[in-house]
Amino acid sequence: MNEMIIYPILVIVAFIFYKKYTQYKVLKLVPSLLEEGGQIIDVRTKGEFIEGNKEGSINIPLGSLKSRIDELDNSKPIIVCCASGSRSALARRLLITKGFENVHNTGSWKSLLKF
Repeated sequence: MNEMIIYPILVIVAFIFYKKYTQYKVLKLVPSLLEEGGQIIDVRTKGEFIEGNKEGSINIPLGSLKSRIDELDNSKPIIVCCASGSRSALARRLLITKGFENVHNTGSWKSLLKF
């Protein structure tokens, strides 16, 4: 195969493995984060949230997060989730830039159903 084809494929595969591995590491932390009073923030739209959600989670759509940031307790862990992990990754970055230190992205909200 041509090197120009192999390199992009390897980059994509490496990214997928990295994303799955970091999600796995965060999911292992969820029980202890919840014991510490962790807040689950679901950043999907209101309509998505109504269709299904993790009991006890708070719906703050990504587009509203900046204006509703004062609703979050910075002294407790923040666990962000969405449908696939993309919006929650953006939410995590936003919270960190706003001074939150204990922020964790679990990816899909469905991954939290076992907790």
